[in-house]
Amino acid sequence: MHANQKKTGLIVVLLIASLLVVLPIQMVKAQTTTVSVSPQNSTAPVGKTVTVAIQLSNVQNLYGFDVTLSYNNAVLQLTNSKIDLGTSSIPGGVLYGDPVSTNIVADGVYYNTSLSTPSDYELFATSVNTASPFSGNGTIVILTFTVLSSGQSPLTLNVQLASYAQPGTGEVSEPISATVVNGYFATTSGSTSPSASQTPSSSPSPSSPPSSASSYPTATSPSAPKSLAFPLLLAIIVVVIVVLAALAAVLSRRKTKKTSS
Repeated sequence: MHANQKKTGLIVVLLIASLLVVLPIQMVKAQTTTVSVSPQNSTAPVGKTVTVAIQLSNVQNLYGFDVTLSYNNAVLQLTNSKIDLGTSSIPGGVLYGDPVSTNIVADGVYYNTSLSTPSDYELFATSVNTASPFSGNGTIVILTFTVLSSGQSPLTLNVQLASYAQPGTGEVSEPISATVVNGYFATTSGSTSPSASQTPSSSPSPSSPPSSASSYPTATSPSAPKSLAFPLLLAIIVVVIVVLAALAAVLSRRKTKKTSS
């Protein structure tokens, strides 16, 4: 009998330990910052256009980035780019900014594409002090290509993200780790069909613009972690109940054993 009680107690402890390990791992996965090509797979006939977006999700405290998309310029030719920066005026974009009247700043966000080449589109952008950092989801840029010839083209991302460091505090901007999801394009034959030239999926809703750019509000959490709040709370309650039930069972058995002896 005593051996069976020990065995039962060990099983309960292992169950609790596994829950305490799995839950934090799932939370980390849900909050992983991702930069992706959307749609991930696209097609179009020669002579037609195809549109892809570079999207950002689950980022915290973002203040700048350097993103490069490499493609096969024998198959694709970049013909247009819509840079979605300055969420105060462009829904779905990333980074915050104050309206500044200069040639190099759009809505208070400095950006540069001069390092781009015929086979690499590079976009460097950063918010300008005193703008607040950006947290959440959004579209970085939407790119339109003309299909030049039959073939395939990997759409490969190279990404660097940087966090915000408030001036006068001694803080240093740190790199933000991100998971990269690349894309792929393949030429199709025949006339264009509705599915032939794919457009990027709807971009996630970005965080709301700060009410005052001169103040530094706490960065808002991405939508994914918010959606996990209730299930996570429920899981914690279940764990607590299991622990209390296990302890009550052990104490009850010990009391019964002492009484019988």
